[in-house]
Amino acid sequence: MNNQDKQLAQVMDLFTTLLDERRSQERLEPIAPAVPPEVLLDELSLELPVQGLSLDGVAARLRAVIEATPSTAPGRFYNQLFGGRETFAVLGDVLASALNNSMYTFKVAGPQVLLENELIERMGKLMGYQDHEGTFTPGGSLSNLCAMVVARDHAFPEFREQGMNGSKLRVYMSTHAHYSVPKAAAILGIGRANIVRIPVDKRGRMLAPALARAIDEDVEAGYLPLMVNATAGTTVLGAFDPIEQLADICESRNLWLHLDGAFGATLVFDERFQAEFAGSERVDSITWDAHKLMGVPLSCSVLLLRERGRLQASFDEVAGYLFQTEDDHWNPGTRSIQCGRRNDALKLWTNWLHHGTAGYRARTERMRDLALLAADCVREAPELTLVKEPESLTVCFTAEGAPAESLCEALQDAGLAMVGHATVEGESVVRLALVDPGTQKEQVRCFFEDVRDVMRSRAIA
Repeated sequence: MNNQDKQLAQVMDLFTTLLDERRSQERLEPIAPAVPPEVLLDELSLELPVQGLSLDGVAARLRAVIEATPSTAPGRFYNQLFGGRETFAVLGDVLASALNNSMYTFKVAGPQVLLENELIERMGKLMGYQDHEGTFTPGGSLSNLCAMVVARDHAFPEFREQGMNGSKLRVYMSTHAHYSVPKAAAILGIGRANIVRIPVDKRGRMLAPALARAIDEDVEAGYLPLMVNATAGTTVLGAFDPIEQLADICESRNLWLHLDGAFGATLVFDERFQAEFAGSERVDSITWDAHKLMGVPLSCSVLLLRERGRLQASFDEVAGYLFQTEDDHWNPGTRSIQCGRRNDALKLWTNWLHHGTAGYRARTERMRDLALLAADCVREAPELTLVKEPESLTVCFTAEGAPAESLCEALQDAGLAMVGHATVEGESVVRLALVDPGTQKEQVRCFFEDVRDVMRSRAIA
């Protein structure tokens, strides 16, 4: 066996370890316990050597790290807004690494640019766009940042060249919107203090009348409204802001409307969410994280723009040594905040080939059904209380006599589940995220049995 064959054999062995772990979790075996970082530093050999290791030595180090890494694949992982592992998506991801094309020009990436454009075209059409454009980014936070840059340049065309002139810009978002928005305001020099947080209704949706009042009051006070950030699927409650109402407000005031659909955009496949996406074709830009609900490995985010040309106007620079194709339609780098950019499209394209649009519809429907089942399980348990009806795929509940944070820690310590906690209207709650369609209904029921068992058998304080 030559060296290349040996390397491939070691890689396949490591992959088999991961896949066997997935199968074992389907039998509801315990998850790995949480290990403090100080202990891991003692147990793992992480130091970089002076002399390189052999293939077997590297593989041994890798296996130890893999076995100590929290798994996001099993049916017991409910902690974040992503989960599961899909073979075809992993295949696309591995091949992208092996091909090692940078996605700035057709000259370097060839057909990879074409399939990326196909994904942007299809995803925009699902949102109601017609002559749109888009770009892939490493995550929803960067997609939101890019959207804010484009909104800024739309409102103030001279900003990119001349810089700030002391103007006080304003960005509006709900009190439940993602923290990446104030972070982007800080990065762009707008200032976190100029983020205006709009209250929400009982379901967690931005109140349109409050938004209109806030904008008009700011204009009266001499501020310059820049952008409204709406959310499709808030992080905790999974709520959808009222797009049509917000679009009316923004259009009447010539104000950019961005839709942060990092979490919820994929639910456009489920016809039950048709009303939530009404008006999406009127939104100026949309963030869509494929790595959350579309089953592809981290990271894979898309920023969609309703009007073609906006991205290039904000991000293009002269680089004759790089952009050597006449038609910049084939040069994604002219529309990206990055220069060298990993090929994150191939894994999504590969997975979409496998599932088809109909398959993605079935996936999203199944995730919603799992969330509804979980809500029913909470209602059936007298010691549990459903905090809100699930707006999409997150189920928030409390447990009598068991603080949410302590309950989540106890579940993980017992090897039963990894689940997160959050705050809703000042109350600490368990936030169960049903985002892996590979989760079985029996596993959901088992989760709540485990919750009750932990409550009965442990002193949680």
